[in-house]
Amino acid sequence: MKQVFLKKGAAVIHEIPAPLLSPNTLLVQVHYSFISTGTEFATITASGTSLLQKATSNTKKSLDKVMGAIKDNGLSGTYALIQEKMHQYMPIGYSCTGQVIAIGANITNFRIGDYVACAGAQFANHANIVSVPENLVVKIVNQDFLKQTSLTTIGAIALQGVRRANLQLGESVCVIGLGLIGQLTVQLAKLSGSTIFGIDLVPSRLDLAREFGAQYTYNPAQENLYKEIDFATGHKGVDTTIITAASASGEILQQAMNITRRKGKVILVGDVKLDFDRDAFYAKEIDLLISCSYGPGRYDQSYELEGHDYPYAYVRWTENRNMQFFASLVQEKKISIDKLIDHEFSVTNAEKAYEQLQSKQSLGIVLAYEQEPIRFISEVSQKTSSKSYTPYKAPQNTLNIACVGVGGFAKTTLLPIITNIKNSKLVSIIDPNSSLGLTLSDVYKTSYHNDYRTVCDNPDIHAVVIATPHYLHTEQALACLHSGKAVFVEKPAAVTFEQLEQLKTFFKNNTQSLYCADFNRSSAPIITKIKSVISKRNNPMMVTYRMNAGFLPLDHWTQSAQNRGRIIGEACHIFELFCFLTDAQPLSISVSALNPIQKSLTPTDNISVQLSMADGSSCTLLYTALGDSNAGKERMEIFFDGKTIVMQDYKELTGYGLPASFNTKSKNSDKGHKILLTQFFTQAQSQNFIAPIPISRILLATEISLIVDKLARSGGGLEKFI
Repeated sequence: MKQVFLKKGAAVIHEIPAPLLSPNTLLVQVHYSFISTGTEFATITASGTSLLQKATSNTKKSLDKVMGAIKDNGLSGTYALIQEKMHQYMPIGYSCTGQVIAIGANITNFRIGDYVACAGAQFANHANIVSVPENLVVKIVNQDFLKQTSLTTIGAIALQGVRRANLQLGESVCVIGLGLIGQLTVQLAKLSGSTIFGIDLVPSRLDLAREFGAQYTYNPAQENLYKEIDFATGHKGVDTTIITAASASGEILQQAMNITRRKGKVILVGDVKLDFDRDAFYAKEIDLLISCSYGPGRYDQSYELEGHDYPYAYVRWTENRNMQFFASLVQEKKISIDKLIDHEFSVTNAEKAYEQLQSKQSLGIVLAYEQEPIRFISEVSQKTSSKSYTPYKAPQNTLNIACVGVGGFAKTTLLPIITNIKNSKLVSIIDPNSSLGLTLSDVYKTSYHNDYRTVCDNPDIHAVVIATPHYLHTEQALACLHSGKAVFVEKPAAVTFEQLEQLKTFFKNNTQSLYCADFNRSSAPIITKIKSVISKRNNPMMVTYRMNAGFLPLDHWTQSAQNRGRIIGEACHIFELFCFLTDAQPLSISVSALNPIQKSLTPTDNISVQLSMADGSSCTLLYTALGDSNAGKERMEIFFDGKTIVMQDYKELTGYGLPASFNTKSKNSDKGHKILLTQFFTQAQSQNFIAPIPISRILLATEISLIVDKLARSGGGLEKFI
């Protein structure tokens, strides 16, 4: 299918795979998409600014940003981020209409064949087919209005601004900025029974506002704005001013305050710099209100992505209900749209549409999509087809690698390492985010796909890195292993006991499969040095490990019910490390969890875990989200045979009772990512594969993390392991 992207300030059309259906989304074949002249013009301008221009426009800020990136990601990771910015494909468009061709398993309010309006950046893009969450979709009853309702999202923005104004019958309202949203605001305010004032520098827009019901219109370049409004309102000022213009200065905000009456309201819809004289606001006691996009629910992951609606009685107007109401006004011809559409282009001529946009003469531009015969999809399965197991076969020459999932960690850590492994080549990037996938495929000169099953079906791909959300790891790893691929999966290996059993069963029956989970700590150079010393000990050890993990809000993706939190997703590292250091498995697991007062804290982020190991050692993990980052993130202390070892953040190693040559100090942290990845993929090129981490230890650490998570969620407790 075709999708429009921005790259270096220009619109480009790319052929990409159609989006995948997920349980909470609908697939919509687009009929019309609306180009938001204000937002998209600003986006084009920003995307056309080079990194050098951005850096030199605010040198100190840019330098601080780069230094911060180097601190977080290292030089190679920061370079990878810069390369991504230089090659970036940016999806555009956030308002469209079309027909539903598939519905996810959790969708109940829509049927295949419904005509709908869709909203949301990253969802309702300029593309033949879009995948949109349920709460960002509303039904269109009359398909004759598909073109006009393609701007439903923009209409909802204007409507939310009017709702924030809470206009009363007979009040006066001034709209500053009579672009697309301004013209819609004029019409909506008129429906509210208000007297409308309009301000703009473009005469044709003033004329159009009068057609839509504005009684007073002014060009501030030609008229004394304050004097005119002062006399028109009986020297009182307007009750409410709604700013729908955009400005890099606070002058418009100051202007709004000057024309608004004492104890009136100023509603900020447009992108205006908040820079104004406090005295006038203070003297008039004016309320300044911000209007957030389409309405309540915007930017709330639970509402938009997971489909959880707000109670009707308590949140009357959500973004979805705003969209539905605006679409009904259009279909009832209470809002006029046709005069706001200056041009219509086929999506195949999108470049010309954006050339027209840059002329700054248009209010609204519509992209139309040629309608091919619709293939309604009753069900889309994301499972791989069942077929016989294919054993792994090492390649004769270059090891071809695909990366499934290219989020933040893959971009800054995994991909820079993979592309530098000898006799290996990154050949494919797979990610459902088409703009990210295209960008990185451009950076690394690979193919791009959005479905990991393409890897399973491609005999020319020998190995796979899986770096998707945690809950997908087991399913995708097993599918790739079943297809004869060598699989390196980001931790965790599994997020449920059921998934763990699936892995155990597979490896019991297929002992020759090549598999590794990214339990990298045991490959770190500092840990290798520690192991060389403690392997000669005479007695069990006392090991304490403190992970000062930092706070993550409960709506962070790792904390979701699907991904199961940070014990399974991060603390698993340390359980694998304990098993490596002791060469033993636990006899029992004891967990003490925080009993928080505040709901923002979770016991699974704040635990003390004690493992009684089979060799007699005692290993304790303190994992907390309560600390200060300046204290460092990871610290380990080991006590054995009259000696002590202290490790700090994989940068500093100090031995007490050991030779001075044991001590190590480095500026950079090395947690073993490069060593582990290189070992695995180098071994995958060999006919005699030696696993860098035994699969038995990967499964053991995974099981420990699942048990610890279970105990922490129940408030703590003790469980025998053997």
